Amino acid sequence: MERKMDFRGLVKFTLVDYPGKIGCIIFSGGCNLRCPFCHNPCLVFDPSSQPRVTEKEFFHFLERRRGLLEGVVFSGGEPLLHPDAPEVVGRVREMGYLAKIDTNGTLPERVEALLGSCGADAFGIDYKAPAAAYPALTGSSDREIAQKVRRSIGLALDSGAELDVRTTVHKALLNAAALETMYGELKAVGVRSWTLQQYHPVEVIDDELSAKETFSDAELVRIARRLGPEVRVRGLTGRILESA
Repeated sequence: MERKMDFRGLVKFTLVDYPGKIGCIIFSGGCNLRCPFCHNPCLVFDPSSQPRVTEKEFFHFLERRRGLLEGVVFSGGEPLLHPDAPEVVGRVREMGYLAKIDTNGTLPERVEALLGSCGADAFGIDYKAPAAAYPALTGSSDREIAQKVRRSIGLALDSGAELDVRTTVHKALLNAAALETMYGELKAVGVRSWTLQQYHPVEVIDDELSAKETFSDAELVRIARRLGPEVRVRGLTGRILESA
């Protein structure tokens, strides 16, 4: 019987999503959040609208890419919603690939289970808002959601896996003061390196966002420099922006 991970897309080659590695991305359907800037709304609301990739097809692809690809990025949606994720990630790692998990961090018990079974080589974890604003910004009814995300970040830090903590920034949602609060919350759990990501004006959950003013690259770089030397800005191409 085929496993239960609901794969709904495969990008066969990327140099951006697993920094420093030649990788691919496998997308899973479904998410427990409703972030207005999410650029995969189809995977959130209607994953069945996207062509399904069976696990047989996925692993056949990986077999044919041995020696050509270095890493696999599990993204979504939220890949850790699927109970079979550790088994699939473990199989990928057994094939000799590095495994990076892109997660919203709201399921620390799943992060812990993954680390306790198959492990992971890297995580990308979103920290989306100051703790007080987290439920409203993400459309969650869980009042402890920010604490859960910080716990997931702590687990990833303790594991020794490579960790990219990142925040998508739009001026209508997060101002400079909010970003300063967030960095204080992250530093309290041991995070020093933090990536601010430019809002990507593509199809998103809140269609009105793209019509609203947001930070320029230069403004965001200046905010990052004020916060500290280990805060950086990732532009729309995936490149780290150096100049303001």
